[in-house]
Amino acid sequence: MKKRLDNLIDVLSLSTDERSTHHALLSFAEQCGFDHFAYVNVRAGDTEAFSNYPPEWQDIYFANQYQTVDPVITAAKRLLKPFHWSATGLWWSSSPEERKFYEHARQFGIVSGLSMPIPTEFGRIAVLTLASKLPDFRFDGAIDDIRAATATAMVHATLKIADPSTMRRADVSLSVREKECLSWAARGKSMSLTADILGIKKVTVRYYLDGARRKLGAHTTSNAIYLATRLGLI
Repeated sequence: MKKRLDNLIDVLSLSTDERSTHHALLSFAEQCGFDHFAYVNVRAGDTEAFSNYPPEWQDIYFANQYQTVDPVITAAKRLLKPFHWSATGLWWSSSPEERKFYEHARQFGIVSGLSMPIPTEFGRIAVLTLASKLPDFRFDGAIDDIRAATATAMVHATLKIADPSTMRRADVSLSVREKECLSWAARGKSMSLTADILGIKKVTVRYYLDGARRKLGAHTTSNAIYLATRLGLI
């Protein structure tokens, strides 16, 4: 694995767009005996993904907001170092939401794998995953933590400047009123002023802002404004 990670780092250093990065990651996954690769960059309600997973599975993943229950994402946030994972043995000990996730993933040949997470900007987590259709598949040999982190960081850096249309994003739907209240908040208007502008009560503005924060997974209105802007919602 050490030599293959070195080769991946070398190839990524020459990658200038998403196409060459896709090719590098696919070759790396196949050389390691895996079927798929996936890169995700996640924080709260804002998730980006770049992978060769079947398009139908990617649609299902985001439509069901699986990034909020995905055990791999949960483990990545907790461990922040390379780890193997498998649905085998976890099925009956999991929550109903996780069992639904496992069942869907199995249908698309995603059963076990290796994930390499790193912390990135503003509390985000980037994870590079190699997935297999085989139960309990493990790559033989030790994983070099530093090389794994370097490879993931290079994928993150390359895709950060890539065409946004190549990245899959979590679908978040805000109501018209939620967008209006966030938009006025982004312009520095207080809840009282927003209420006057929209002709509604201050408590109603608070209700819509709370709803927007909840949908976006944000802890503050400022964070909700940032996420909504990043997602093109306001």
